[in-house]
Amino acid sequence: MLAPMPQKIWLIFFTAIFGFTILSPTNIAIAQPETETLPTTLGKPKRTVQSGTRVRLRLPPYLGNPNRRVPAATRGGTCVAKNQNLTALIPQSNLGLTTVGNPTLYFFIPQNTATNLELVIQNDNQDGQTVYQQKYQPNTKAGVIGIHLPPDTLAVNQKYKWNFSIKCNSQDPSLDKVVQGTIQRFENPSLMNKLAQATPQERVLLYADAGIWHDALDTLARLRYARPYDLKLKADWEALLTAPGVEFDEKLAQKPLIPEKEAPKLLLNN
Repeated sequence: MLAPMPQKIWLIFFTAIFGFTILSPTNIAIAQPETETLPTTLGKPKRTVQSGTRVRLRLPPYLGNPNRRVPAATRGGTCVAKNQNLTALIPQSNLGLTTVGNPTLYFFIPQNTATNLELVIQNDNQDGQTVYQQKYQPNTKAGVIGIHLPPDTLAVNQKYKWNFSIKCNSQDPSLDKVVQGTIQRFENPSLMNKLAQATPQERVLLYADAGIWHDALDTLARLRYARPYDLKLKADWEALLTAPGVEFDEKLAQKPLIPEKEAPKLLLNN
């Protein structure tokens, strides 16, 4: 039989057992203060505008002879804001395709103090007959605008040359800022059947995949008019303007699209 332990030793023994229990790992964890919960999105990549891009442009292999998307340099004074260029939104070849008789042509028009703007469309043949000529009021702020043609302006399977100009001085045409291009209307029954069953967004993709520049750009522009804050549409617009064969720089692709109600108005007295 063991001899009884002295009272002092028992006191030391129970004190050690009690202290170990209090400081055990389980109790330490409970005693720690709660830490702040981190956002669940921390460390995840942010979605960029480009991630929504779906437009793929396939331009036809033969695109005609290049003309001029940006004006040639002029001597003397100018009515256009410094370091800004009138620009036709067309492929590098300067030929754009359409399936309609009244397409919309798009231009970046800089700030200017012009007397007027003018669009002239002529047959691309020996006679060069003018099929449309119209003047417009100058715009008050820089941006991309659409010029709508009247119904049945263009005939099927016919090429046309057009000139769009900022008229800086009615007495001196050499000061005009002029861009030029070619447009051709054609028919594609198979594509028309697909378009008839497609949504506006799907039509943009169908037109772009078929290389029909003017219809793709106009359909997308109309979507952007209706939904100006839609980042996916903005990304598709930028993708179209910077696509191979078009290749405008990102600065131009990001220029504002002027609402139709603010676009240059027709001048009744030509």
